[in-house]
Amino acid sequence: MKSNAQSRSRRLRVTCSLVATLLVLSSLGCQSWMQRNRKEQYEIDIELIKEKMRDPDRPRLIGEVARASGLHTRRYDSLGLISNLPGTGGIVRPSNQREFMLEELRRHDVLNPQEVLDSPSTATVKVRLFANPCDQKGDRLDVLIECSDECNATDLREGVLMPASLREYSNIEGKNRSTNEKALASGDLIVIPPSVIEGSTEVDPLRAVIIGGAKLLDTPKMAIYLANEYQHVFVIRAMEKAINRRFFYQNAGKQKVVAAGKNDREIMIEPLPKYKLDPLHYMSTILSMGFHENDEQVAERLEGCRGLLKQREYARRAACELEAIGSKEATAVLIEGLSNNDVEVRFHSAYSLAYMDSPECVPVLQNMVRFEPAFRPVCLIGLAVNECPEARVALEELLQEAVPEVRYGALWAMRQRDPRDPLIAGANVGEVCSFVHIPSQIPLVTVSLEQTKEIVLFGSNPVIHLKKDFAPSPSMRLIPMSNGMVRMAKRLQTGEILQAVVSSDLASILKGIPTIEGKYADVVHMLDQLHATDQISVPVAINPRPRAGRVYDRDGATDIDADSLDSLQLKNETETEEETDASWFSLSSWTSKKSEKSARKTSEATESSESSADDESDL
Repeated sequence: MKSNAQSRSRRLRVTCSLVATLLVLSSLGCQSWMQRNRKEQYEIDIELIKEKMRDPDRPRLIGEVARASGLHTRRYDSLGLISNLPGTGGIVRPSNQREFMLEELRRHDVLNPQEVLDSPSTATVKVRLFANPCDQKGDRLDVLIECSDECNATDLREGVLMPASLREYSNIEGKNRSTNEKALASGDLIVIPPSVIEGSTEVDPLRAVIIGGAKLLDTPKMAIYLANEYQHVFVIRAMEKAINRRFFYQNAGKQKVVAAGKNDREIMIEPLPKYKLDPLHYMSTILSMGFHENDEQVAERLEGCRGLLKQREYARRAACELEAIGSKEATAVLIEGLSNNDVEVRFHSAYSLAYMDSPECVPVLQNMVRFEPAFRPVCLIGLAVNECPEARVALEELLQEAVPEVRYGALWAMRQRDPRDPLIAGANVGEVCSFVHIPSQIPLVTVSLEQTKEIVLFGSNPVIHLKKDFAPSPSMRLIPMSNGMVRMAKRLQTGEILQAVVSSDLASILKGIPTIEGKYADVVHMLDQLHATDQISVPVAINPRPRAGRVYDRDGATDIDADSLDSLQLKNETETEEETDASWFSLSSWTSKKSEKSARKTSEATESSESSADDESDL
């Protein structure tokens, strides 16, 4: 019995072992078959896509089979608390905004948040900034401030914004959504002078700017996405190779490329430093690149562009394609476009040549800065990015032009080329601002309200002729003395009054500002009011940068406001649903009604998975 039981047990074990072995072999066979099937399918797909790419009539340019994403200006919003007000703050009415601010104060462990929020020395404001596609994490951006509709504050002058976290808000399928923190803002407010706001003659004490007041905590993402019929790793690699062969740069001694394929449909695009000032043109050039081409096909496209460049309707597209090719032959074709009778053909040819560091384009760009206001901002960018010595000389000559925005725009462009250029190097006025002196026969004082705190003096040091006591801000006084000197006085929050006696000229008064603990806002309003009351001997221009929102009118006029820039918009033509911000700088857009509308459209633009940006009322 025992022997039979042992025999059955052995047979059972052998049977189980055979079954297990068969199952394993069967499984391996299935896996081998599945792997072989997937490999065969992959090879079939490769042959199909290669056959499509060999088709002589196939699309040649990246932009013909792909669309761009991430080109619109990002708008980040929040509510913030202004402190340090001299009794001009106000309470916040019961609302979502009040609850939001109370929660923020509690989160920062502020004692007695109700009393702080309703104090006459504080005010609740809307905080906003715009980040362009090529802005990087760590960049300093300007902040726009406007008093909340739920707060009854009367004046934001002398105010300081407490740290505020900004986010991107959107409405997706009827539900309000916000991202994580995108920027952190704080700093001293500068109430916008009336001369900056279109159609305004009086200061609006409830709107302000903080120059460089926000630190960006995130980098916007740019990418291109392939159309369905071309979604394949083979195509991604071909495009990636074409882009990186044309666009790369050195960083800390290492060569960096800009394109990185992520899957079979998406290529991430990193900003290229040379194109940072015009990301729309950067992406337009990428979309104008050919891919998976031989030399003969490239030469064929180049000849086609030669004909298209002569027609103003196609000049921009042809110039971008030639710039994308980037060869000596392409450069020669673009140089031919500089002598065309049509101003648009000359502009697009010169602008593309600027990114190729061609000296031939410099005279064209310089003349357009002088005589074509519609092209002026972009032509200054062209002179800024062109690394040939002739471009620097042209900008130095533009510093002597009579038009304030040409002169200050040229200085801005020189700073983009080389911040250490000795001609535009300024002396620090304490920690208040920088004072730049440019020798010139045409006197002018310019005041910056964007990116940097600086006063630029063109020509000799002007005299200040005070007719009587002068109050540029609620806490500051300039008092003329009988001996021709000027007494400066500043009342601090503690009640202490600081005083200084200086000569009655601009340089001396500026040097006296740190002595009385004055701020850049005091300087801005002092110069604005001195000019308005004819108490300074030279003209003063507040933030005279080339104004955005102009288009070239082919019928004659060249300085027309518009919500879009038509053919000069330099936007991605394949991304028609995504509005782009035509503004070169945020403040100019914000203070212009038409540009403000354009910026609002920009903030509401979304990609395929997003909806329009919601206002702060949900806060």
